[in-house]
Amino acid sequence: MSGKAFLITLASGASLATLAAPALAQVTPPAPVAQVDEIVVTANKREERLQDVPISVSVVSGDQLTKQNINEVTDLTRSVPSLNSAGPFGALSIRGVGSISFARSAEGSVGIVVDGVALANTSTNPPQLFDVARVEVLEGPQGTLFGRNTSAGVVNITTVAPDPTGFAAIAHADVGERRNVVGRGVVNIPLAGNAALRVAGSVSQAPRTQQNLHDGSWYENQGQSLRGRLLWEPSRTVSVNLIADYTQFDKKGGVPWSVYMSTPGSLLSQRLAACGVTVGPKNQDGCIDGGQDQTSRTYGFSGQADARLGDLTLTSISAYREFKSSFRASDVDSVPVNRLNVNESPTNIKNFSQELRLTSPMGGRVDYVLGLYYFNSDLDGTNTQRGQILADLGVPFFVGQVQTTTSSTKSYAAFGNATIHVQPSFRLLVGARYGREDVSALTTGKLAAGAVAPILSIATIRGDVKDDYFSYRLGAQYDLSSDVMLYGTYTKGYKGPSVNDQTGVGLAPVIVRPEIPHASEIGLKTNLLDGRLTASLAGFHNKITNFQAQFFDPTASAFIFGNASKLVTKGVSANLIGRPTRKLILNAGVVYNDARYGAGYRVSCAQGQTAAQGCMTLSPTVSVDDAGGNRLVGAPKWKLTGFGEYSHDFSGELEGFVQADVTYTSRINFDAAYSPQNSNAAATIVGGRIGVRTQDQRLGISIFARNLLDTYRPVVRFATPTARQQRDPLSFSQISGPESRRTIGVSLDAKF
Repeated sequence: MSGKAFLITLASGASLATLAAPALAQVTPPAPVAQVDEIVVTANKREERLQDVPISVSVVSGDQLTKQNINEVTDLTRSVPSLNSAGPFGALSIRGVGSISFARSAEGSVGIVVDGVALANTSTNPPQLFDVARVEVLEGPQGTLFGRNTSAGVVNITTVAPDPTGFAAIAHADVGERRNVVGRGVVNIPLAGNAALRVAGSVSQAPRTQQNLHDGSWYENQGQSLRGRLLWEPSRTVSVNLIADYTQFDKKGGVPWSVYMSTPGSLLSQRLAACGVTVGPKNQDGCIDGGQDQTSRTYGFSGQADARLGDLTLTSISAYREFKSSFRASDVDSVPVNRLNVNESPTNIKNFSQELRLTSPMGGRVDYVLGLYYFNSDLDGTNTQRGQILADLGVPFFVGQVQTTTSSTKSYAAFGNATIHVQPSFRLLVGARYGREDVSALTTGKLAAGAVAPILSIATIRGDVKDDYFSYRLGAQYDLSSDVMLYGTYTKGYKGPSVNDQTGVGLAPVIVRPEIPHASEIGLKTNLLDGRLTASLAGFHNKITNFQAQFFDPTASAFIFGNASKLVTKGVSANLIGRPTRKLILNAGVVYNDARYGAGYRVSCAQGQTAAQGCMTLSPTVSVDDAGGNRLVGAPKWKLTGFGEYSHDFSGELEGFVQADVTYTSRINFDAAYSPQNSNAAATIVGGRIGVRTQDQRLGISIFARNLLDTYRPVVRFATPTARQQRDPLSFSQISGPESRRTIGVSLDAKF
């Protein structure tokens, strides 16, 4: 089915359902409309109504994830306006704040938490999203309760708990264009009146992107996941929850990126043209002879025990997680000659964490959560680069190096969060966290086999940093009425230091200082339509000192990691979620965000940047741009997301439904320096679904479309690696994602 035909069908279905509504309403008494009071979140590490939480929170239900074909954490950017991709390697940002580095001891600014366990430095490879109860995206610094590296916010994922009351089996399948396949299965098995086992699995293949014209292969991302949850309640006061999960991703074929801009006549341009690649803004083709084949595995175990001690609840969460990646091929030179056919970084990470919490009951003079946290991480990894990268510059020999890195991170913290009920309608908010970070890393280097010289320095990098910190949150909350709540908060957050263990030589600093956000927020939450909708509005201002950032230096062909002295984000966000009528579901949000670097942050000039555009030449080999005033990398000024479903009865047992989702994102810059070429234009991505199901939701079939209007938008753009070495001074590449092209398919659902 073509996109145009699907759009006509979608619109026709909506029109028919709307016309049929009055007649059906006459014969079928309307069921009670669900209240948004049923939306429960754990943003404060206790269950609370969304309406009562003094934090800007976007909530996406597990049902909506399935309907929007959201299979991975990065796909959540289509459902949450404040959430974006901060770079090409899985990094996320919230309200524009987010970073990732090739430094092995560094972490991102957005924390990912699954069933109470922080994924920490494995967060760029999180489990797939299947059998999920809900996802909460907490905006702004959340370190008081969620720990060390949540200076931008938290993606809090809660999977579905086992149910001792009955057996259940659930299946879902998607089959779409470009070999898009998703299969999920869930079995819930009661073991006793107080125990149950839930086993869920998922297999997926994302829509194919980026073809390699050298061998005809396409880039394919295949995932396999399995999770088991055991719930046991040995007494009325004790609950035990054990979880084990495993996820594997195989990424192979195609090319890692495609060139969308190159200099006419350059060696790079000639080689691409000879292979049939047409360089342009929508190009998804490449040509490499070394292939790409990578496997990553993430698995873990956690145990949570909750015991009621009188009116208090004592919670213990112990967790072990491990991540392993391996490479069989990784050609990153964009051409079918060996300029850099080997660029491999196998990694092994082992994490252990322990959290203890004491939670008071709600409704007293003071509601509080007190806790202790311990985290330990050990990493081993290598980075191997090898190729004839300088052959076109008159050095026809193999160059390259092998860097071996070990790093260790230990974290200790005590934390507390309290709500003080001064009056029934007025509450004070207090939270604090005191902790210690201990980070060390050692990188040693040697020449790669057969290499006459290294590409990057092979000097030993050694760093050790310890830091004690205190972060806090203060605020107030006032109920203007039973349906309207006003709040204001100020938060001093924290993101721990790291060792620049990959490029910590020369001009790059060995120690990257802690990142400190100072965030203010004022917000309003209100229930509408007799509690059927919740609306929220928030204004925010966040000044970050020592923002941890990474940029690509095309002259050195290396990524440099360091601190920007200051960064400011400020704006307004709004969200609307609920069920205004029995048959209509809505979840929408919008963010306006003005995010800019502060003065004094010097970065390498962008390719093609002139003196008139701010490029300053310091020496024949060094030119810089003061990024002060430039928009933050990966941060759109405007973003809007919306999801809606309308359903109606067509017979006594069947109902039809129409769903639509939309994501509008304004222009995004991908270079801290001034670079109009290295950016995304504004774009609107539309999806939809139309289908029929039984009224008891047991069986359903539907047709779906992702990027219905086939609007091309890459995930990220950047200066092409090895382009300068191929005599091309102005080349950019892009990575295409599953939403970069239209995909139409069929979904099947069954529940027993």
